[in-house]
Amino acid sequence: MQTKITKTIRVSIDVKQHLDEMKGSVSASEFIETMLSYFERNGVDPRTSINGKFKTLELQGIERIIKIIRAIEKDKIDKLLPAPEAHSDELLDRADKQVTQLKAEVERLKQAGAPDVEDRRKLRQVVRLLENAFDCRY
Repeated sequence: MQTKITKTIRVSIDVKQHLDEMKGSVSASEFIETMLSYFERNGVDPRTSINGKFKTLELQGIERIIKIIRAIEKDKIDKLLPAPEAHSDELLDRADKQVTQLKAEVERLKQAGAPDVEDRRKLRQVVRLLENAFDCRY
């Protein structure tokens, strides 16, 4: 039977309590060995500040996410939505055509002579529509 040679290390009472809380049910030796392996595997030196390294990694990760979102926005969303200028130009053209048609209808009704009751009603509707069209546009 092979026995392991052990060595005693001194730690303050606070450190001992913290170690006991962290290690849980494993022995202190196993827990310390796991910590050392972690440091070696991940290239972390506990004597230096790791906050700067993690902040840099975090910022790089955020920048990558932003690039991905911009690529998605560029490729997908922009193709789905029409350009606002094209949409507003189309609406203005449609409104211009409607106004022109309404003006022509007003002139036709005026030239028809003495309009009967039905024509007067139509004329009032056309005038209201014209007023609304000009109010919305200007």
